[in-house]
Amino acid sequence: MAVLDRHVQVAAHQHGLAAHIHVVEGLEGAHRLGSLVWGSGSPAPNHSGGRDATGPVDRDRGVETDDFACYRGFERLMREFPMATGVDISGLIKWAQRDEWEGMWKDVFWDHIEAGCEAHDLEPDELSRIIGEQHFMNLWGCAFEDFLNRSRASDGQTAVADYLKRRGWKEPVPVKRYMQALGASVMSLYEVSDIVPGESFLARDLIRGGEPVRVSERSASRMLQPWDRLGARVVEYNGKTVIGGGVLPFDAAGADRLQEALGRGLKRMRKEIRKIAKGAGESLPEAGEREAAALIVLMNSAPVFSGVWLTHWLPRILGLERPKLVNHDGDEIVFCKTRYPWVRGTTAEAIRDRLRQVPDFFEASETFWNWIREAPAEDAGDAQTAEETDAETLSTMLDSGELVLGNVEIVDGAVVLTTNSRPRSERGIAILTACLGDLVRPPLTEIQTADQAMAESASESPAPSGLSPEDKARIVRDTLDAHYRETLDLPIKMLGGVSPRAAVRTAKGKEKVVAWLKYLENQGHRNPDETMASYDFTWMWQELRVLDRRR
Repeated sequence: MAVLDRHVQVAAHQHGLAAHIHVVEGLEGAHRLGSLVWGSGSPAPNHSGGRDATGPVDRDRGVETDDFACYRGFERLMREFPMATGVDISGLIKWAQRDEWEGMWKDVFWDHIEAGCEAHDLEPDELSRIIGEQHFMNLWGCAFEDFLNRSRASDGQTAVADYLKRRGWKEPVPVKRYMQALGASVMSLYEVSDIVPGESFLARDLIRGGEPVRVSERSASRMLQPWDRLGARVVEYNGKTVIGGGVLPFDAAGADRLQEALGRGLKRMRKEIRKIAKGAGESLPEAGEREAAALIVLMNSAPVFSGVWLTHWLPRILGLERPKLVNHDGDEIVFCKTRYPWVRGTTAEAIRDRLRQVPDFFEASETFWNWIREAPAEDAGDAQTAEETDAETLSTMLDSGELVLGNVEIVDGAVVLTTNSRPRSERGIAILTACLGDLVRPPLTEIQTADQAMAESASESPAPSGLSPEDKARIVRDTLDAHYRETLDLPIKMLGGVSPRAAVRTAKGKEKVVAWLKYLENQGHRNPDETMASYDFTWMWQELRVLDRRR
């Protein structure tokens, strides 16, 4: 039986898996792990969302291009990259310039940016300008920290071990320990909570599970919001837990894509581990199998984080993709207004008599009707992730739970129908034409796309409210209180079409409710309106009896 690569052994001990090291001793070293996780011929899956790549990776573009400023520029990076962690690793960064390491570093960097560059036909030198200097620095940091974890094929040596062996005498002991910890770390996806701005935050590992850990961090903790998700390395330094310099922020849809990609690798690796354990005649506890699989997958998945992040954000940055807006029926949002002018002699009472004959028209006043239908509960089995739908749903419900399809209003000698999609407009016109008959003239319809509506709204300056900041805050708070209190009894798509109060009655439903509350709170805190961003969601956690999960 082959002996496990020394680098993998160190990482296993670093992450508390020494007791399970025998499980992966059948693997022929760290260089084979990537093919076992993601399939032969590829160190990582196809980040663009398609099937796993199975052919050889073409690295010519990455290695032979001499003018890659992003590969070089070490002088600036030596000054700026250490600032992300507060630890000066400039000597190690400079060491990567040496001839014996530069080629390997280029290959690793290309692993991290290949998916984004190939998908949008970009040269690596263009990335900094397109995604912005700060994001590029974080991406560079992810790649460099991954490079520090890679073993050289010729002798199994890592750049960290080589540097410390030959230049370690120049570094303070805490810095050497940090480099060693970084060289045996893995990148994972963390959920942020309990933020102390300028000091620290709690980070929960969403891939490996376990209790959240307190991370000491000064700069990022000032910008983070509760339940943000970060791709990062968490290591020990000078008696504290810190994050590395390569940190990638993921929104909900991006995190879903990443977890789906890593989930495929975890499933494949657990199967491989069971096979090895069976061949060795040993039985591995499920927890040990899960931990070992997660470690091996994450050791080989840093490029997956970068690839998913790039392919998720680049289309939006380049203006190629915007989240699709749809209504409850899945129709694209298009605002349609249809006006039926009255014929001479028509009275408002005659119009009201006709409209009251339509069962689906709910009369809110003598001049306003809601066009409604019962909102069907969605099959929980059909619930989709943000990435699968890649759309934002806009819908309006009455207090009684019916779905509002449109509005009918009597305005200035006309009947006006408003809907938020073409199919609904066409159905509404058919109903009104038959209903109103000879009381009205042929209708005229105006159509406005969501983009046009947003542009028009942005160009309009809001009129001063005349309210004091305190009164405005009170009104916003009372409005949101009423809205969210009503929401607790309404069917929620993210909860499988049931209400939050109903969902918390089961263990599985409770987990969905916690995820829903985290999503609401995270999005709320990112509202540009400071009054709305400061809204306190604590009462909802208490009302649904899940406050103990708010960490």
